[in-house]
Amino acid sequence: MTGMARYGRLWRVPGAPLLLVGGVVARLGQGVTILAWLLLVKETSGGFTEAGLVGATISLATAATAPVAGRLADRYGAGRVLPLYAAVYAALQLVLLAAVLARLPLGVLCAVAALSGAAFPAISPALRAAWTTLTNEDSGRGDVRQAAMAAESTLFELVFVVGPLLFSAFMLLGTPLGDALGTGNGTAGPAAALVFASLCTGFGTFVVARGRAMRALPSGGAKAARGIGPLREPALRMLLLCAAGIAFSFGGSPVAIAAYTKAHDGASAESVTGILIAVWSIGSAAAGLWYGSRTFRGSLGRRFLVLLAALAAGYAVWALMPNSYALGAVLFVSGAVIAPALTVEAELVSQVVPERMLNEAYTWLTTVNLSMAALGSAVTGVVVDRQDGHTWGFLAAAAATAVAALVAATGRLEAPAAPVSSAADDIPTAPPAPEVRTAPTAPTARTHHGTEHDG
Repeated sequence: MTGMARYGRLWRVPGAPLLLVGGVVARLGQGVTILAWLLLVKETSGGFTEAGLVGATISLATAATAPVAGRLADRYGAGRVLPLYAAVYAALQLVLLAAVLARLPLGVLCAVAALSGAAFPAISPALRAAWTTLTNEDSGRGDVRQAAMAAESTLFELVFVVGPLLFSAFMLLGTPLGDALGTGNGTAGPAAALVFASLCTGFGTFVVARGRAMRALPSGGAKAARGIGPLREPALRMLLLCAAGIAFSFGGSPVAIAAYTKAHDGASAESVTGILIAVWSIGSAAAGLWYGSRTFRGSLGRRFLVLLAALAAGYAVWALMPNSYALGAVLFVSGAVIAPALTVEAELVSQVVPERMLNEAYTWLTTVNLSMAALGSAVTGVVVDRQDGHTWGFLAAAAATAVAALVAATGRLEAPAAPVSSAADDIPTAPPAPEVRTAPTAPTARTHHGTEHDG
């Protein structure tokens, strides 16, 4: 099957258009809220410290509670759980907006921010879980699983390209909005962007979750995970260690890029930083689409190792660039590793975790990604304050990814092969018990132990 034919077949999967398009709308706010909260709280409180604390509280609360949302989605069905989360999250974001505009104390803002972060709907994990089930062995669509996961990774990358552009548009509208409302443009623009982001997340998540594909997915019910759930799988624990190194680099590298442009581009540093990060994301998105259209041989674990090694090497090359033009070219090329790596990462998760626990498994990735990205940002922020700090920031990202590659090289990332029975195994040792007919029971979620998979 050709690359474009594979994407065409993916589009024809029942419910796929809503998952693809609606998934972008549901997550569009994520590309807006980070900048909007930072600038709005800074404008009303007068400091980046307070702004950073409010934003960090939202992210860390999401990281801490995401697996709870994932387990609820596995037990009761994402189609039921996600709309409730989306409604509460959107409402709390608007409450937090009102609290910020009212200039309430920082403690109150952080408390509302924590509640808001805890209510964030786990839409990305649910989408990945949906694609896993829609392309499992029994669906007859296993040939488009890689394309589905690649499309998912690529569209998520585009959220962080389009989101900042939308935020810039709201900032341009800030002056007329501020004049009409009697506020400054530094307040009106971010506030309008946050209202827009809340509506996108709330409404978009509701529509996707109540769509045909998500509602048709089986729920685990009584067979849903208990205790540590998917963390019982050794391969998942290894994958989370790899994800920690990748997320650390993703959190720290934008800080290092900002320090680089400050050293090389002077007054235009902020705009150059935005352009460079956008180029990085575009390279990733383009490669993600290409990756999903191809057929690869060999194990996913080996492919993941190669991609992580390439990502680490790319960060190291950044440190050698003499100017922002050269850095931009290298960013585009090295960015081409990101979406394929994240696609393979998600495919590996789908291989080693039963379907009834997929939402929770993917939310553990959310927890690791958010917490380690925050750590990477904080550590790199300290590092870049030194002389030639941006170089050390790039090397820190390379080192974190190299550690992830080392884990991938030494750990088992894939499900073990099914044992092959011997001739002796095929000899029955006792006659089979007579069949006992019982009343039919309700259908249960099918366990997925791992075929070639997702992203």
